[in-house]
Amino acid sequence: MALVKLKGVILNPTENGDVEIIRNSNLEFSNSNGKISKISPLDNKEEKNLSDKIETIIIPGLIDLHSHIPQLPGVGKNADELLPWLKNHIFPLETKFNSLEYAEVVIRRFFEDALSCGTTTFVLYSSIHKEATNLSFEIAKEFGIRAFIGKVMMDRDMKRYPEPLPTMARNIKDSMELAKQWHGENGGLLHYIFTPRFAGSCSMKLLQKTAEIAKDGNFFIQSHLAENQSEVNFIKSLFEREKLKVPTNTHIFKKSNLLGERTLLAHCLYLSQIELQILESTGTNIIHCPTSNIFLQSGFMPFRRYQDHKINIGLGTDVAGGYSLSLFNEMRNAIETSKIVNVVSYARPKPILTAKEVFWISTLGAAKILKIDNEIGSLEPGKDADLVVIKPNKLFNFYCNLNSTEDILQSLIYLPHTYLIQEVYIRGRKIKINQK
Repeated sequence: MALVKLKGVILNPTENGDVEIIRNSNLEFSNSNGKISKISPLDNKEEKNLSDKIETIIIPGLIDLHSHIPQLPGVGKNADELLPWLKNHIFPLETKFNSLEYAEVVIRRFFEDALSCGTTTFVLYSSIHKEATNLSFEIAKEFGIRAFIGKVMMDRDMKRYPEPLPTMARNIKDSMELAKQWHGENGGLLHYIFTPRFAGSCSMKLLQKTAEIAKDGNFFIQSHLAENQSEVNFIKSLFEREKLKVPTNTHIFKKSNLLGERTLLAHCLYLSQIELQILESTGTNIIHCPTSNIFLQSGFMPFRRYQDHKINIGLGTDVAGGYSLSLFNEMRNAIETSKIVNVVSYARPKPILTAKEVFWISTLGAAKILKIDNEIGSLEPGKDADLVVIKPNKLFNFYCNLNSTEDILQSLIYLPHTYLIQEVYIRGRKIKINQK
């Protein structure tokens, strides 16, 4: 058994939603079982050799709850609104995943880029192609990452997609076969997640069958909801033409039984009071993607209003609507969006999000949403050693109040040029990363 010992300042999320700072500590773990064995103070000799500056910061691995592998080459493309952007840029890119040679290049680049940003757990959309989704799992296993990946499910003729869509039966068959092959693989690091794209791309029969199968097998489900006002109106018109009595997009998911505590819905910008009550009563999770919401001119999620409903909220990079795979970038834009909501709201302003809050949301909070907080999300003996080692430079120590946990986190979030993500570990295994 090889014992790995790291020393530095530990930033550790706690059960009460706070972040504790553990100064001048050793963190030890075995790379044979991948578990943290001990966190202890430095001995006297090590203490004497310390400078008064922070030389190393150790944090839990970050958890990205929403992104799209095939969309990576579309980062930064002309920021149309959602529906024309999908048609003009994203769907043609996703269609290219019918070539496994092309797909492999994108998948590898996606994981390399995200790992170098300190992300160790991923919840991801592949494409509609079974073979490319299978390849995503194979490469995720090779990298040794922790991931929930799903084949995109679509069966409704959107008159936008550049290739024929699978039938409802084919969507179900391919997804079930992938789930059987990959769910729980690589020692439980890999998970299958059922992935109906959004209500506008799926028939009611597909949504209902997906919900039935996923819930029978205790799988997670991911989709999109109320991302853009044009999208909301488009979906409502589709189901009205089919004479289905669904007053809102959320009711479509409710009618199909897709909602629940294992369901992750990205964006959720335009929700009525009734819709929020539905999400709260079903335990459904919202994934906030502030960078994408801004880039695609979709809007600003009222985080505090949703939080008042006791709805669990996570963060996702949503590439390629989001232009970065860095969750620190997403944390920054979540804070800034909370300020914008206050500026444009005529109601009494709510407290803005803090650095501690968004860091907690991206670590232990996200682990709780995925129901793996007994394994990851914080740094404690007995948990998996999913962690990131950060090397601050002179600028970091110049700008940062080293006695303030909030200020250290603020610097990590707002000053990416003042530090380097030096090492990434997943279940005690050091992952090769491209240092930027």
